[in-house]
Amino acid sequence: MKRKMKIPSRFKVFAESIEPYFSSVKIDLLRARIDTKLTDFLAETCYKSFNMGLMFLMCMVILGVFTKNIKIIGMGLLIGPIITGFIFYSLLYGPKVKVNKKAKLIDKNLPFALRHLLIELKSGIPLYQAIVAISTDYDELSDEIRDIIKEINSGKSEIKAIEESISLSPSKNYRRAFWQILNAIKTGTDISITLESTVENITQRQLIAIKQYGQELNPWTLMYMMTAVIAPSLGLTFLMLLSSFTGLNIPEWGMYIMLFFLAVFQLFFLNVVKSRRPMVRI
Repeated sequence: MKRKMKIPSRFKVFAESIEPYFSSVKIDLLRARIDTKLTDFLAETCYKSFNMGLMFLMCMVILGVFTKNIKIIGMGLLIGPIITGFIFYSLLYGPKVKVNKKAKLIDKNLPFALRHLLIELKSGIPLYQAIVAISTDYDELSDEIRDIIKEINSGKSEIKAIEESISLSPSKNYRRAFWQILNAIKTGTDISITLESTVENITQRQLIAIKQYGQELNPWTLMYMMTAVIAPSLGLTFLMLLSSFTGLNIPEWGMYIMLFFLAVFQLFFLNVVKSRRPMVRI
């Protein structure tokens, strides 16, 4: 069990004062299944960011004292609040990152689960038993389905349980698909007809997303070649020619800095390409 962090009361008071400005974070906490009140989450975020900013300031002060350079201390006083704010918004964005990741994993399995549900319903199996059938083997999506089953078993109606699942699910495609199922239940229409069109629409959207991703790779690849291959090669050749004609001495640490920035750029590039790749189950 995770130990709860002790937060000073002044941070909780401050969190209560800023809570109305971060109402969207409350939705992200619910959809990320983070069992924490918005006030407590904001207080913990403020506390962590304040401590990290204070540690940075202390390091800059110590460095300034040892080097006897007051400019370093002044730089720490100037940059410290900026770093604190940056850390605060980074931690605040944590639930949103978790929600987006979970939504992609749900979308990955959604067409297969809905096809499974469609086959069960066409076989004459009741909706509840068909929902139970897709409560396994579909990873994050099955977690959402198990929540529906849990609510139904606790005494709620199928309509109410599905409505709650729709409101808490991070996936737009999941919400859209089960909203259509819910409408079919309420109106008494054939759910299998609704499911067929829903699966077809989701599959088409995934195919479009794959094609768009393939088209986006062309400019990304060109940018990678220009920045990580051509520019360093030409730049290094130019520096070598410049040093031979002018006698300019290129320090060794300059090469290490260049290699460092190239490595950072490649890691950044790979992360961007990976994050934009559509999650499609094959």
